Amino acid sequence: TQSNFDLFNRRSFFQGDGQKFRLRFQIGSQSSEVILAFEEPWLFERELALGFQVFRQTSDYNSAYYTEIRTGGELYLRKRLFNWLEGRMSYSYQVVGIQDVSGSAPLSILVQSGNTTTSRLGLSLIQDTRDKLINSTRGNYAVLDMNVAGGPLGGDNNYYKLEFRGSKFFPIAEFQEQVVAVLGRIGVADSFGDSSKPTTRTIIDPATGQPVTFGPFIPGVPFYDRFFLGGPQDLRGYEFRTVGPKDATGEPIGGNSYGFVSVEYSFDLVKPVRMAFFYDGGFVNADAYDFSPVDYNDNFGLGLRLFVAGAPLSLDFGVPLTGDKFNKKGTQFNFSFGTRF
Repeated sequence: TQSNFDLFNRRSFFQGDGQKFRLRFQIGSQSSEVILAFEEPWLFERELALGFQVFRQTSDYNSAYYTEIRTGGELYLRKRLFNWLEGRMSYSYQVVGIQDVSGSAPLSILVQSGNTTTSRLGLSLIQDTRDKLINSTRGNYAVLDMNVAGGPLGGDNNYYKLEFRGSKFFPIAEFQEQVVAVLGRIGVADSFGDSSKPTTRTIIDPATGQPVTFGPFIPGVPFYDRFFLGGPQDLRGYEFRTVGPKDATGEPIGGNSYGFVSVEYSFDLVKPVRMAFFYDGGFVNADAYDFSPVDYNDNFGLGLRLFVAGAPLSLDFGVPLTGDKFNKKGTQFNFSFGTRF
């Protein structure tokens, strides 16, 4: 990432107007990603940022039954509205491919195999009063995301999503820089029309052996754009995306409403290594605007926070307290780069 050059003035290369350029390659056995992004922070010499990104992401770890490929781009405007509030408006278009689907995949996956397009308009409000981006000790961070896909925007999918994510940091003691961080998230997704498929197809339901015809319209929010919990970024005592609605075979299919809370106490063990004790809890429900915690899952655990090549790394052991036969599998070890809060 280079954030200090002017593409249109060779004399000011690496000493210019704060433009940001990012080119990211990531290749792995279960996922790969290519991102090209650019941002101009002073559009028309005003405090208004214009940026874009194009990307291709391939993932095999969402499910054992298919490979998910996302290819698309985004154009956005970003502006500080007040000292403490920033606004961001974006338009994105992406092709989502559910590819290499196993013949034994459940019907919930088979009916949405192939490529679909999503044309989406987004609006975000962001508040950030943290004292520092990494290992924050005070302040808060909050984001309200509103997205609409389809309708007059075109594309195959027609739905909207609302999501709030917030965190608050409380300094407890200067000794060993003790901090308590509280994180909360809540979201809802709902369709206002069916999702269309390019063709009508007939497949054999693996569960019944009977032929099933589907398309060109499929009701509801597509499973790959629903909410999931489980893994290093939320419920750390559970495997990735295993908390929430499942089909008859136990395959996670996501939900249209969710809530999540996390409390973490951390302190310096030996600088720059920090130790953390945490509690996570949350639920994912199938229906939109269903915030009943009947299927609430939670865990506790401990972990380490350290830096590798200048990037924050988290190592966590989570122990599930509740769950079902599909997701309660004992202590989980997670590692992730970046921050959750």
